[in-house]
Amino acid sequence: MLKLENNRIEYNYSNCQQCGACGSVCPKQAVTMTFMQNGLHSVVVDHDKCIKCKKCVACCPANREMMEKDYFEGLQSCRYYLGYNKDKSIRRMSSSGGVCKTIIIESLKRGFVDGVYTLKKLPLYPSGEGEFYTKENIPEYDEIANSVYHSVMIGTNLHKVQKCDRLMIVGTSCQLRAMEVTLKGKYKELIKICIFCKQQKTLDSTRFLAKAMGTKVPERLNFATRYRGDGWPGIVRVGEAELPWNRAAQLPFGRRLWTVPGCNVCGDPFGKETNADITLMDPWKIREQNDLGETLTIVHTDNGYGILKGIDALTLESKSFDEVVLALDLKDIFRKRKLVPYFMKDKCSSKIKWAGRMEQIQRFYLRKTAELLPRMPILFYRIMCKIPDLRNIILK
Repeated sequence: MLKLENNRIEYNYSNCQQCGACGSVCPKQAVTMTFMQNGLHSVVVDHDKCIKCKKCVACCPANREMMEKDYFEGLQSCRYYLGYNKDKSIRRMSSSGGVCKTIIIESLKRGFVDGVYTLKKLPLYPSGEGEFYTKENIPEYDEIANSVYHSVMIGTNLHKVQKCDRLMIVGTSCQLRAMEVTLKGKYKELIKICIFCKQQKTLDSTRFLAKAMGTKVPERLNFATRYRGDGWPGIVRVGEAELPWNRAAQLPFGRRLWTVPGCNVCGDPFGKETNADITLMDPWKIREQNDLGETLTIVHTDNGYGILKGIDALTLESKSFDEVVLALDLKDIFRKRKLVPYFMKDKCSSKIKWAGRMEQIQRFYLRKTAELLPRMPILFYRIMCKIPDLRNIILK
């Protein structure tokens, strides 16, 4: 998080959402990134070069001043689909049926957009980086990254984006917010595809999963990872070792461990506050494990609906709000939003402060236990996941 304080651009790591846009937007290259052992970056501002133009402050997604009070209103009126690519091999190898990749590729092929900025797959860690695609360089399905659960600074390559009449950007809500501001002037119309996200992870999460598989993340980080694919919810692979994703995800995600600090100040997993056209998420709680996979697809706007309906490579099974509400996990999002003022160090009630402190304490001890005991039987981690959630008890 970057702010102008005492006539200097100051950086706050605890609220940084790791988008990387600040480095791209700086006209004097005064903003650089320092890689840390946990896989995140610390932002360094060269105050001698800085001209205090505040472009980095403007694009920083953590600088949102307020949240919508009626955030959950309107969700019932959205269009909902379980979607997937009609090609079974693409559907099986992609995350959750391949809807995201299909939207990107088919939108370029059919001329729905002139350009797309999204994650390109890399053969080694960090597994993905930002890339700009046009109808002249349409990617193949295996060139686009599957889900990536450690933090990737998608914004560092925004300089590649060329002027477009209609530009599509794909990312989490914080990434969309940063990209929209940074790319202002490069598009006439912007289509936003939000990847549902409540928490990104540090590299320590992958280190834990590697140990659980009987391997490790090498110190030089020259290793390959693969998250998801091969059905739903799929697998996670580190090097040659792999683990079913439903087993891998239950502790890091179920108990919010190894979370990027800046994720604590984001309460917009659906991208509603960024005016996303489409949100893509997993169908947890409403679909069983299967060999192919589907994406729960939420359409917010007519533009989003028009793009989806124009892609005949997709199968879209219409669902009602009542049929998908369990997957939306609205109670958990409500509690997460409640704690945003605490993590932003804004004024909040004693109840919110108490819930925030207990959240931090419980996460700390659960994480330490998991790191000390990474190869216990799955029953052990299931028991850890059943420990009462102090945040939820206080905020009930």
